[in-house]
Amino acid sequence: MKVLKLTTLLDFGGQEKQYLSVTEKPELLNHQYVFAALGFGGNAEKELKKRGFEVYILNRNFSIRNLSNIWAVYRLIKKIKPDVVHTAAAEANFHGIIAAKLAGVKTIIGEEIGIPNHSGIAKRIFRWVYQLTDNVICVSASVKNHLVATREIREEKGVVIYNPVSVPKVLPLIENKRFRIVYIGRLEKVKNVASLIKAFAKLSDDIIELILVGDGREKESLENLVTDLKISDKVYFKGFCSEPSKYLCSADLFVLPSYSEGFGIAAVEAMFLKVPVLATNIGGVHEFITDGQTGWLFNPNDPEELKKKLEEIIKSKILKKVGWKGYESAVNTFSIENYVKDLENFYLLTHG
Repeated sequence: MKVLKLTTLLDFGGQEKQYLSVTEKPELLNHQYVFAALGFGGNAEKELKKRGFEVYILNRNFSIRNLSNIWAVYRLIKKIKPDVVHTAAAEANFHGIIAAKLAGVKTIIGEEIGIPNHSGIAKRIFRWVYQLTDNVICVSASVKNHLVATREIREEKGVVIYNPVSVPKVLPLIENKRFRIVYIGRLEKVKNVASLIKAFAKLSDDIIELILVGDGREKESLENLVTDLKISDKVYFKGFCSEPSKYLCSADLFVLPSYSEGFGIAAVEAMFLKVPVLATNIGGVHEFITDGQTGWLFNPNDPEELKKKLEEIIKSKILKKVGWKGYESAVNTFSIENYVKDLENFYLLTHG
């Protein structure tokens, strides 16, 4: 069976991480996979090619309003002749699903990789688009519940398959006398990093530090916030890093403060390294973290709760125990082997 996996970009990001995890062990794959991006390529594109996979970069303006993308994807589908078209991310879902339907592809699968914040018009558009699919994969039950609640999909159309997560490389520990809190992710408003910085600034303990790994549109604003709060000597911006374990391996705590998080790959990566996690209770993260047992959860809309949780955790005597419990939970739930088995069985069942 030939499967075309189409997404918006093939550079860095959560969806790209999923593709790289899926192809990390090619010997597990029983189908033929072709990868494509509506927009530009980059890191993931190069790695997939290095692993021997066929990759197409369309270099299009991937805006949903650019309807000529449908024709571009249609021509690609006619060239590749896949048995299954599996799209992921909003733009790829919109253009790819319509193109696959027009091209007469037997099995069409969409995938929602986060909790969409669609306008009323967008909800109606995707409600129609998803009717053209056989199924819509949701990366968490929270994502599926949201899509059902907004009537973008019917209950029976949504299928929950958790993302696979590659085990990060274990790197030598960097000796550090401070309690190190690490955040890894995009510096965007939805990630709520400003609240983390403000809560950190209120902590009275001087032997703590905050490491922010990532880049985004909010970087300058966040840097200014750190300066205004006079904590530049304890908060460090490290920029984007393709090897997050460089910082996770020496972390005492990983924090994911997002206002919305469909899945939370970075949190699972931390758990794989036995690093305790404090994460948002909104979205898919609470489905694999039990507060006080395999990690900690907090309401991202309550800055005072975040501060109190940080204070409690820094003084906690069960940090290592929670780290181990989180590791055991992650290993049993998010292995590449389990994901590939579930996905390929799903393809066979759907394709008939």
